[in-house]
This record gives sequence, structure tokens and C-alpha cells, in this order.
Amino acid sequence: MRAEPRCAQCDSEDPKVISLRNPAGERYCGRLCFYKGQEEFVRWLRRANAEVAS
Repeated sequence: MRAEPRCAQCDSEDPKVISLRNPAGERYCGRLCFYKGQEEFVRWLRRANAEVAS
């Protein structure tokens, strides 16, 4: 069993790309998963901003 972190997007082993937004918590196995993670964050941020504005 591996103790190292897994990909934050697809849960695969050996993540290579570390998120600069949260280097301790989010690691991605490749650019596609990293971009998907960024897209999800942007969607969450827009929803949060809309809730604050309303």
C-alpha cells in the first residue's frame, strides 16, 4: 500500500503535477487532470461569489 498522495482528479497513483493553489493537498497525475481541477475550482469560486453578491 502506498502512503503517497494520489491524483486529486482521477485517484490514480504517482501524481506528478502539484497544484500551486494548494500544494499540500492537491496533486494531479497529468495536465488534463490539473486543468479539470482548475475548472472545478473556478466554477466553485463563481458560485461562491454569486451567493455573496445576492
